[in-house]
Amino acid sequence: MLDPRRSWTSWLLRKILWIAGWLLRGPIAALTIATSAICALLLFEPVTIGSTFDARWQFLAVEGALFAASLFGFYKIVQRQDYSWYDTAFWLWLTSLTLFILAYNDLLLPALDRVWDLKFGTAAAGHAVATGIDCADPTRAGPCYINGLYKVIIWGWRFWGLLLFVCALFLLFAMAWARRVRDHTGIASLSTSIAILILQFLLWTTVVVTVIYPMLNRAETNSTLTKAGPLIDRALERGEIKPADPVVKLAQVPNIELEWIQRFKFIYAATAMTVMLFLAAAWYLMEFRKYRARAGLSDLEKTARRMPRLLFNPGLVALLIIAYLVVITLVVLQPLIENKTLFVQLRNYVLPFAALVALVMPFFFGHRIANVVHIARDLIDHHYIPRLETATYFMPSLFRTRYIRPRRARIQNRLKLILNTFLAGQQYDEVVFVAHSQGSVVVYDYLNDAAPAYAEIGGARPSLLTFGSPIGAVYQRYFYEYAARIPAPPGLASRLKCWINLYRVDDYIGGRIYPPEGLTLDNRVMGLGGHTSYWSEPEVADALDAIVRNQIADCARPPPLPRDGPV
Repeated sequence: MLDPRRSWTSWLLRKILWIAGWLLRGPIAALTIATSAICALLLFEPVTIGSTFDARWQFLAVEGALFAASLFGFYKIVQRQDYSWYDTAFWLWLTSLTLFILAYNDLLLPALDRVWDLKFGTAAAGHAVATGIDCADPTRAGPCYINGLYKVIIWGWRFWGLLLFVCALFLLFAMAWARRVRDHTGIASLSTSIAILILQFLLWTTVVVTVIYPMLNRAETNSTLTKAGPLIDRALERGEIKPADPVVKLAQVPNIELEWIQRFKFIYAATAMTVMLFLAAAWYLMEFRKYRARAGLSDLEKTARRMPRLLFNPGLVALLIIAYLVVITLVVLQPLIENKTLFVQLRNYVLPFAALVALVMPFFFGHRIANVVHIARDLIDHHYIPRLETATYFMPSLFRTRYIRPRRARIQNRLKLILNTFLAGQQYDEVVFVAHSQGSVVVYDYLNDAAPAYAEIGGARPSLLTFGSPIGAVYQRYFYEYAARIPAPPGLASRLKCWINLYRVDDYIGGRIYPPEGLTLDNRVMGLGGHTSYWSEPEVADALDAIVRNQIADCARPPPLPRDGPV
């Protein structure tokens, strides 16, 4: 989204956000998986296994299995040439191998004991002793692995939060400067770039903790049951109960004392509340858009210009950034204030909400959420550059690619294959491209790149009919390579016969497109209906019929850009 050539602020912020994104999907994700795997094993394994194999050997087994799984993942990635997960797979491979080597040589626990405690300026020396855990006893060292790695993860989140806090400061500086020079054209890209990364963090945290929430509950249950162990032992000695009684088995649970569970649940609850607040605000904005659209059907053009954006709405972006700063502040300060009565009471009220969210969260991943994820994936695929991934630098021979943006190139190659198969040899005079939503971006890229020869369509003159297109509302506003200020290629400007763009007044993705200099474009606003089912609309059929019958000799010349239009 950020043009590094625009200003030094954009260049530096782009670098910081790249580092933050790399940390999120790389080291932090890998260490979270490695820690959760050993924690789940120690908590849910039968007591007989725990008494046979000590925590060290179980830790080695888990990390060895993760190492093998990551190698298999690498094999599949190279085989399929799908770059979606190879950065996470690479870091899982590196993390599991490092943890295995350190644990095998009895170096991991001494190293983790040197990690600073989760309070400012307090070293972790003696921390395990203070919590009653004997790390020197292999049979009781399980919590030492988990608590130590947990501290590393939290310090990683704190560093990640510091990066985003610096980005927020840059945004405030940019907003103040824009107000001074009266040029706000770059603020949307700056704020949206930060908000998207924050949303990834919130969704990642919510989904991950929802998955491992049963593990947290199990740990709390185990901690409670182990306290009943001495009572049951005395009852056995006195003959009050028999060894085969079910109550004896009740207390035979792995002794995993995790002192951070309450903190973790509270942060999860705060994050989940932020996600819920964001969804509620988005729902309200959606309903407000529907109301305004229904009220303004008499003047669709005016209503469409006044409709508030849903994607990357300034209010939603501000809500995400502010809420995130509150959450990350709690991550940093919670160990310092958790002994305060007021905070403990607040946490006791919030924790039940965490349990409720963990129970109902899977039900939110329905059609609407899936649609949003699909839209986000389209944007990521279209702008994905694998040379920014860590694995590229470590193993360039395996991950070398012919294209700067391989996913975009793969889609373009499929389109060219279809055109070569059905159109190249037919000697048509004209070809009409009809495209909906992301398809309009794919076609627009082809028309830009293949001009003026258009060999795949036999040199025919193209026309374009788009509906529900995100080119104007999303791409021109937030991605500098599509900005309307960039002139269209001369070949495209001379060859494109006509471009009609249809969009509904309440479409939260499609909208008006501001044509680059040299192109002509006819924007037409339609009535209610949202983003889908355009194909059945009579306006689409009429526009296509007009183009096919050559009833439109030339589209309307593009109007001048308004002050707040995309640049």
